[in-house]
Order: sequence, then structure tokens, then C-alpha cells
Amino acid sequence: MPENNGKQKRIVFVAALFVLVGLAGGGWWWYQSTKYVNTDDARVSGTIVSVSAKIPGRVSEVLVKEGDQVKEGQVVARLDPRDVQAQKDKANAALAVARARYDEALAGSRPQEIAAARAELAQADASFDNTYKNYTRMEKLYRDGAISSSQRDSAETAYLVAKDTANAVRQKLDLAVTGSRDEDIRAAAAQVKQAQAELEAANLDTEYTSITSPVTGVVAQKSVNAGEMVAAGQTLFSVVDSQDLWLNARIEETKIGQIKVGQPVDYTIDGYPGRTFTGQVLEIGSATNSTFALVPTENTSGNFTKVTQRIPIKISLPQDSGVVFRPGMQAVIDIHLK
Repeated sequence: MPENNGKQKRIVFVAALFVLVGLAGGGWWWYQSTKYVNTDDARVSGTIVSVSAKIPGRVSEVLVKEGDQVKEGQVVARLDPRDVQAQKDKANAALAVARARYDEALAGSRPQEIAAARAELAQADASFDNTYKNYTRMEKLYRDGAISSSQRDSAETAYLVAKDTANAVRQKLDLAVTGSRDEDIRAAAAQVKQAQAELEAANLDTEYTSITSPVTGVVAQKSVNAGEMVAAGQTLFSVVDSQDLWLNARIEETKIGQIKVGQPVDYTIDGYPGRTFTGQVLEIGSATNSTFALVPTENTSGNFTKVTQRIPIKISLPQDSGVVFRPGMQAVIDIHLK
């Protein structure tokens, strides 16, 4: 009998212990559910910026690798500048020619040019007189039957060419004497502006041979090697913006009503065990994740299984934590409700 009583006492003690553990666990769960909303469905997210080539060319240098930290404006790669330099030299020469033509149009002809044009006109008029006289003589001989029609036609052609030449030289002399017309000056000025624009474009292309990071962050992906040809707009690197990182958590729809912007959040990052970080709720999503799924969630078979949906929320990350947060890192979060 005493032995049976001892067994019964032990059974009662164990049962009572289980009840107490159950009550304690239930009490803890109730406390947690009234004080916190927690989930392990959370990951670090961030803005990933593409670093692209602005002009086509051959990559001469790659200065960073994946995992390197870069600063805004830091050169991460260079293109071979020789083709761009040739275009720049060509643009400089074109601008010099355009400016010379503009100066010439603005200043008008020099006395030496006018004298040369007059001498050229005198020579052209003399040639015209000679060819005209020869043509009239050949025309008379042709009518008399002394020469063939081809001889007469050759004389006529020479006369007409000399006439056109004399008229062209006369116009040239008139322009030299009167100076450039306003429209000629405007045209020359427009050519100068066009040449300046081409030079500015060449200067920009020279700057674009140095490819820089637009943000401060970490190189997440490198997609180019030295010696490769790249096109304008081609992505060469992907950089995670270290100034624009956050925690993205998915909260069950049954709990989302308890979440408010500004609530404090404690969380741990799997990549940094033993450390607890703090932040706050920044944004609450306006739709469930399944709304934007590529595969439709609507059931057309007639069978329906209700699945609790999740709504994304955005949580801040500390800027001075001393660690590097990388997109994709998993986290466990506790959102303070009170």
C-alpha cells in the first residue's frame, strides 16, 4: 500500500507539473499575442541600382569586384578613350573651320580678293568674246555649206560654256565688292553653333569613358570584364544602395489590423546571430502578396481551400549598426503592440 501511494503521488505530481507547464506556456503565448506580433517571414530588401555605360566602347579597366564597397561618383570601370579622342579632335577642327568662315563672312572680302576677282572676270569676258565671234563665224560657214553641223555645234558649246563662266565670275566679283549678305552671315554663325554642339558632345563622351557609381553602396553583381565590347545602356554592375535598405516582412491578414506605422520593432538577422536590432514600422502594404503573383490565385475548379493571406510591411534598418545588411538576409521580428 505505501508503494502504491507513492506511485500515485508521483503521477499526480507529474500531471500537475504538465498542467503548470501548459498553463505557463499558454500564459506566455497569451502575453506574447497581446504585446507582440511576430513572424519569421522577413527579409532585408533594398534599392539595387544598375550602373550602365552611356556610350558604346571597349572596356579597358574594371576597377571593382563583387562585394566591394563603393562611394557615389567613384570610378568603377573605364572604356578605351582612343575612338572618343579622335572624334573630339575632329570636332575641334570642324569648329576652327566654322569660325574662320564666320569671321570671313563678317569681315567681307579683302582688296586683294577683289582685284583677283576683277582680273578673273576680265579673262572670262575675253574668252566669252572670242568664243562668241568664233561661233558666229562657224554659223555663217555652216549656212554656206563649208563645214559640218558637228563643227558648228562644237563652236556653240564653247560659246555657251564661256558665257556661263563669265556670269559666274561676275557674280563672284559683285559679292566681293558688296560683301557678305545677312543670310550668309547667319548661315556661317549657325555652322559655328553646330560645330560647338558637336564638340560639347565629344567632350561629354570623353567624360563618359569613366563609368561611375551613382550611389554609395556595395557591388552586388559584376557583369563585365576588361576587353569586352559594351553597348550604350548596357548594365555593367548592380550596386545595392546602402542608404536605402529596409526590412520587408509579411504579416498574416488576421493580425494586420493590429499593426500601425511607427510601432517599434525588435528583430534578429540570421546572418548576425546573437544580436538584436531595433527599428519601426515605416509602411503597411495596401494589398496581399498574392495579388501581384504571376500565377492567378483564383480557383476555377469549384473546390476552395481557404488560405490565410499575408500583407507586406516595411521596417526601418539602423544606419549605425556596424554591420552590412545585404538584400535577401532573413530575419525574425517582434512588433510591439503596446
